[in-house]
Amino acid sequence: MQHSGQVRHAWRMFTVVLLFAWMPSVACSAEMDVPQLSVVWSTDVDGRKPADALSFSAPTITGEGEMSRIVIGGLDARVHVYDMRGKELFRLPLNKNCDSGAATLASGLVVLGDTEGTLYGVDAQKGEVIWQFSLSSPVTGVPLAVGDDVVVQTTDNNLYRIDAKGKKVWSFTSQQGGLSLYLSASPMLHGDHLYALLSNGDAVALDASNGDLTWRKQLLLDTDAALLSELRAPQATPIWLPEWSINGQAMQDVVLFSFYQGDVMALAREDGRTIWTSALPLKSAPLMDAHRLYIADGEGTLKAMSRVSGDPLWSIQLSHGELMGPVKWHDALWLSDNQGQLFRVSMEGKLLGKLALNGSFERLPIVTSQGLLLHHSLGGLYLVHE
Repeated sequence: MQHSGQVRHAWRMFTVVLLFAWMPSVACSAEMDVPQLSVVWSTDVDGRKPADALSFSAPTITGEGEMSRIVIGGLDARVHVYDMRGKELFRLPLNKNCDSGAATLASGLVVLGDTEGTLYGVDAQKGEVIWQFSLSSPVTGVPLAVGDDVVVQTTDNNLYRIDAKGKKVWSFTSQQGGLSLYLSASPMLHGDHLYALLSNGDAVALDASNGDLTWRKQLLLDTDAALLSELRAPQATPIWLPEWSINGQAMQDVVLFSFYQGDVMALAREDGRTIWTSALPLKSAPLMDAHRLYIADGEGTLKAMSRVSGDPLWSIQLSHGELMGPVKWHDALWLSDNQGQLFRVSMEGKLLGKLALNGSFERLPIVTSQGLLLHHSLGGLYLVHE
């Protein structure tokens, strides 16, 4: 009976994908009177020159109130610390350039990595790098804060748990993959387990306390590609979907694993069994609230789906580029794309505002109390308000 329910649900998800393909999208024409979003301030993180390499680091926030600090790594091999008005307070040396995301631990310590494979613990209030830890390869995803520890996923498919003093708690080693994206996925914590999607096509579940493997599921048999357009690789962080109902039938909780230019696969959280698969090209994880799932795809479309029925609710074409997001702030959905655009969309699918900047956005917008933080590929850091 359980297998029958899973098959029925898989067919329903297939039907949902077809409905989304059929459902007309609301086009965002250039002639539409769309309000322009406001840039509160901006700064050039790297002091870059026109021929410099693209920058992919992502900021984090630490501290509260007047002591809030923005911390981001740069291609100048520095950690930059700003206040919330965009004033630079500290510029701290790293061994190499930084394309890593940054994470804030429960203690307020910030952790990020460099392109050589060194992980750093940074005290942004004092302006000090207080420890370094050597990894097997760089971190190009975003570190995951687990209380006062941090978990990182390296480009060679190893995972490490490091404590607040920069000491290794455990490490997990996996096989390297074939061709992959420069920016990698990040792990996700749910309960007492970590879930990660590796560049070799494996999904893994690990005991968060000791790094022991609970299950492994091979989702791609071949990660090589002759053309970039054929590349299927992980970039989005896995997300957990709790139990929900389809036509009154309760479905068990699953973890969603997404591939860039590939599929979304839902696996049973406890043993990795495949529950359903959908052909949705995602660069970032869907956003889930109490009633809906919001999905931004690699073709510029944002879609909303009911978590109660699984039915598509609305769809809007925002861009011809690859979307990152959404994130939720001030009761609206915010997304960026790889053409340097930022969008604000209502919870009912209406475009409320947009902003065109330079470069490309390859990281999620960061929600702060004062606005959205964005760092584009040309090194610009922006605080944006509606």
